[in-house]
Amino acid sequence: MKLNKIALALFAVTAAPLAANAGVTISPLLLGYHYSEGADDDQRETLLGNSGDRYNKEDGLYTGAALGIELTPSTQFQVEYGVSNTDAESQNGADNLDAEQEMITGNFLIGTEEFTGYTDSALKPYMLIGAGQSKLDIEDSSGNEVANSTDTIGNLGLGAMYRINDALSLRGEARAIHNFDENWWEGMALAGLEVVLGGHLAPTVAVPPMEEPMVEQPYVDNTPIVLIEPEMDSDGDGVIDSLDACPGTPMNQVVDARGCPVEVLIDDALKMELRVFFDNDKSNIKAQYQPEIAKVAEKMREYPNSTARIEGHASKTGPSARYNQRLSEARAVAVKSMLTNEFGIAPNRLSTVGYGYDQPIASNDTEEGRAMNRRVYAIITGNKTMTVEQTKDMVIN
Repeated sequence: MKLNKIALALFAVTAAPLAANAGVTISPLLLGYHYSEGADDDQRETLLGNSGDRYNKEDGLYTGAALGIELTPSTQFQVEYGVSNTDAESQNGADNLDAEQEMITGNFLIGTEEFTGYTDSALKPYMLIGAGQSKLDIEDSSGNEVANSTDTIGNLGLGAMYRINDALSLRGEARAIHNFDENWWEGMALAGLEVVLGGHLAPTVAVPPMEEPMVEQPYVDNTPIVLIEPEMDSDGDGVIDSLDACPGTPMNQVVDARGCPVEVLIDDALKMELRVFFDNDKSNIKAQYQPEIAKVAEKMREYPNSTARIEGHASKTGPSARYNQRLSEARAVAVKSMLTNEFGIAPNRLSTVGYGYDQPIASNDTEEGRAMNRRVYAIITGNKTMTVEQTKDMVIN
């Protein structure tokens, strides 16, 4: 039958993706007794056949199967397919009729532990509520269909699972079935075996709050000793928070008794060099060296007691040694003048000297060597005393 094929296809398609998940339930065989006598004669004889007669079916055996998935540790949703095979009779008294009633329903099984709390008991009572479709076919002894009916039904029931282990449970249930289209009630009692794939869902276990351990009161000579908890030192500087006037000091900071940084004087020495090169037979400073001279002036302002010794040199290309001597002195004076006139360095902090071509740094036999010798070399030295916050890794002389 068409309903039978639809049900089998639904079971196959649904089972494939669910089988790998925990809490998937399968009831491969449900056996029960389908009670149809709960309706009076007028209600049960509402199924109109091809001949115009009315029919009703007798009580009979129910077989079925169910596939479900646990929504919580005590609640699950199942799709159930089952068939009742029994006899039927017509209003005119004709017998030898076979009745087959197929039912496919979706049911919620709601465990009572959902409301009372989870226990370790193997017996798990539940309530059932669901709905679906019923198809009743009545055939004569020759297999010809004489009547049929397709109706909407609803299920209400009470049952219980008995868990043999975490994978197998026995199931028993009493169910009331209401036919909404025909407006009558039927009944069913069934039992079966339920298999759980991957184990049941585990209930969430509440973690109890941690309790402080009880500490026994110490005594000395029968006199209790009062234990005073140490005060907090949030920044770890060795001064407790209630006395710390400077909270939040770095871990490496040296602090005083108030928790504030200790300041110390340190001597900071300055030593830097300056090199300026000149064109042949020239003493004017090229623009490319002015930024370097500006840096020297900036450092000398930062170190007020610093001084600079400016040495001028020449290559061995002039008409005479005396000429080259004066040219080297002019180059040294040019650097001093720029420091004084453009950057405001006091003249008494600057000394100049010219060495002519007596102190070459390269050979005067090549153009490259002579270009290196046309130079000013200055050494800037000084120091200053600074106040800094002492750290634990600082060495103080």
